Amino acid sequence: MADGQPGGDVNNIFQGTADIVIQFRDNFGEIHVHAPPSATPPERSAHALAEAVYRQWREEAKAWDVGGDRAAMAVRWAPRRRRADHAGNIGGDVHGRADQLTDLLTGFLALPKCRLALLGTAGSGKTTLAVLLTMELLRRRLAGRVGDASTEGLPVPVLLSLTSWDPDREEFGAWFTRRLAEDYPGLPRIGGRHPARELWSTSGSVLLPVLDGLDEIPGARRSAAVEALNRALYDRPLIITSRTAEFDALSPETVLGHTAVIEARPVTATATVAYLTGGAAPDALPRWERLFTEVRERPDGPLAGALSTPLMLSLARTVYARPWSEPAELTDRVRFPSRRSVEDHLLDQFVPSVFTGEIPSHDRLDPPRRWSPPRARRYLGALARHLQARETTELAWWRLHRTPAARLAAFPALVLLGVTLSALATGLGQRVREASGGGPGPWEALTSMQLSTSLFAGVVTGMATQMLVRGWYTDHRFGEPRRTVSLRRPVAAARSAWRHTTRRRALTASLLACPIAAGIEVPVLHTATPGLYWLGAGCVVAAFAVAVLFTAPSDADENATTPRALLRAEHAAVTRALFVIGPLFGIASGVLHYQPDDASMACAAGLVTWLGAAGMLILVSPWSRWALARTTLALTGQAPWALMRFLQDAHRQGVLRQVAGTYQFRNAWLQERLAISTSTGFRNRSASLYDERLLTEDGITATSDGGWAFRLNVRKGSFAPLKAALPPAALFTLSVALRDGASAPARLCAPAALFLGLGGILSGLSWLLPRRTVDLRISPHRISCLISPKREVRFDWSHVAEVTVRRSRGRNAETGTYGIHVRLHPGAPHGLRIPKDRGIWLLVCDIGRRPVLPPAVEEALRDCAAERWVPPAFPSVPGEGPRSPRGRETNVDDAKNDFARWEREFGPSGS
Repeated sequence: MADGQPGGDVNNIFQGTADIVIQFRDNFGEIHVHAPPSATPPERSAHALAEAVYRQWREEAKAWDVGGDRAAMAVRWAPRRRRADHAGNIGGDVHGRADQLTDLLTGFLALPKCRLALLGTAGSGKTTLAVLLTMELLRRRLAGRVGDASTEGLPVPVLLSLTSWDPDREEFGAWFTRRLAEDYPGLPRIGGRHPARELWSTSGSVLLPVLDGLDEIPGARRSAAVEALNRALYDRPLIITSRTAEFDALSPETVLGHTAVIEARPVTATATVAYLTGGAAPDALPRWERLFTEVRERPDGPLAGALSTPLMLSLARTVYARPWSEPAELTDRVRFPSRRSVEDHLLDQFVPSVFTGEIPSHDRLDPPRRWSPPRARRYLGALARHLQARETTELAWWRLHRTPAARLAAFPALVLLGVTLSALATGLGQRVREASGGGPGPWEALTSMQLSTSLFAGVVTGMATQMLVRGWYTDHRFGEPRRTVSLRRPVAAARSAWRHTTRRRALTASLLACPIAAGIEVPVLHTATPGLYWLGAGCVVAAFAVAVLFTAPSDADENATTPRALLRAEHAAVTRALFVIGPLFGIASGVLHYQPDDASMACAAGLVTWLGAAGMLILVSPWSRWALARTTLALTGQAPWALMRFLQDAHRQGVLRQVAGTYQFRNAWLQERLAISTSTGFRNRSASLYDERLLTEDGITATSDGGWAFRLNVRKGSFAPLKAALPPAALFTLSVALRDGASAPARLCAPAALFLGLGGILSGLSWLLPRRTVDLRISPHRISCLISPKREVRFDWSHVAEVTVRRSRGRNAETGTYGIHVRLHPGAPHGLRIPKDRGIWLLVCDIGRRPVLPPAVEEALRDCAAERWVPPAFPSVPGEGPRSPRGRETNVDDAKNDFARWEREFGPSGS
């Protein structure tokens, strides 16, 4: 807007927003405007990724009550020379305090390779600092304009948990880009595809992997993970966290190259008092005076030692935030004589302090805190025990079917499903016979045959649809959920389906779909007109197309993936199978059974086909496993019926954290404590975690070379592959029985007999299968296993880099058994007699279905393998087991109260 002014001047007033504003007057020539170049597609994708990551972790920081206007703890981070690379390779030091991120971030960005490892004991604030550094880097980058030169040097940090990475099976770059595409599916495309690979392969370090939890990788994989990181990073930046004890347990020749290592120091007594004072209301400070006095006067006492970690400080502030709570009780030296007793008390009281059982306000849409403290603690304890048993920290709702209760209920549930399908098909046949006025005789047999054929066709088409979807997509993993395209966006579905496949896979799947569609309709070709036949085949092809198109990953939402979003996508997939794909198959079957003089048979055939196809598609979906797990956990008192709502409330209260589509406990220490201190209502496990039949009392002998020989009884084999084939075999048996016109009792008993009969026989044979005897020899020079007189597995310690207990592997998959494995040096000679195994880990001998060695064997490995021995995830608990090789009783507490590993972590730093 311009207003005339005296003297011919012009006053320009601009309102609004613009990147460039140009003002000029009295122009007598050409005007050249050099505008900054527009952002390139990679820059736009990187900016969108930065915004999505920042939104995600800002919400997590709110739940943790850190960052923003919250006072940060004054945790000191100092350089650590032990187990670090040469100082010349690192190129500088990083040090500072967590409440002064500028110093830490400046030191990190000044490193030539920008690589940093954060070490500390449990609860020392490693993950919190990684989140704060991530948010600060993103805040600086987002402060500039897209494509601005001032922000080009700042990488986009992406924080991921290392729990899901198996370095033996997947290269780091492939895992990182896959997780990036799964967690942030809606980023702007580059060349029509997700920008993850493009951003990762771009020179200039656009992405900064922030990897949390190197210690959460199983011990047998940590050294391999570090070596894989060294190979994959090359010139890329890195931030990684780990507990100090697990980091020091890496093989001596393994080191993170060009990486500065800093370690958290204990919070001082002064900083402890200052933090608790700032977090309490001024009128509430008198309640804390006795605790402050104790911390100041006894800085080396158990209370000050317990409150020297950020986790315990945060728990103390939360536990004693209520007006009626008494922080002074922690000063009772009789009740809390040691640091561990204080820590246990705070961990035990954390869940009751956030789940108070208060009546929520009715003016809130989704109020938390509606769970009573005992119930919340019992539920979280059951989930923690499940994670501990699975040796993971990721709580994924689609993997909860692996709990013991869900496993026990799987067979009865499948039997019930088969009986229900059979009963519905029989009932429909009866209805059709009554509606048609037919009586007993050939008409009833004909009706049963047609309905059986329709059900068989529905089951087969459902299985074919699942195979077609798996064959189409290159990144489709069976049993893993993902956010899919909505039915209201067919163009986006087609575009996404084409992006996530290759021409070869698309052609193969298309060529597979047409014969299946035609083959299903061949048996009824002679009973239908050509027009009806092609209409039915077209419906089958349309059902296949809908299944492929709307199983494509969604690229519409730039927000990070959440567990709730994945569950909503699975609900949509089940609804699509029930009301779109199933009806299309039903219409195809009904059209082909249509008779001009009687349409009742066509309706019945269509309904039965609909039932069979939808039932099969729902059965193989992650939603069915989730429904089974939620039902069984609720019936056994291990979880509420509204399990997802409970997990959301636990996340809001800071008990859980949300990492992409999974939940994790706020701290692995909290998960361990809940797992061992909470009863789930089931009979407690035996104090001996290892298989007591593995090693007998007389199975230990000394050898002439200073070692020990152990006589082990191991299983000859397992029927797990046959058990896995039972569900499809049962459904196929049901469909064949119905197709052959079997009687109603036979239809009902066919799947039940297969499951209960064959399943029970296999389970019994698996348990009663005779064991074979192997001789395990461990000496200061080698480890060997004599499996038979003609077969011996032997490795010299000079060729072995690591030895540990890990899950054995079959054909591209892990089995249900564990064994002693070794990882050889790269220069190990060829020609060693080694077993047939996959990957870099070689099997020495099996130890059964429990990942724990007898104490005698573990002590022999500890003595003879020295630093090569990597302890298993679970401690050995002898109970009444055999004596150690040295002739003395191994004194270890019961598994529920074993904190030896914690004591090593909480002890003085090894730096």
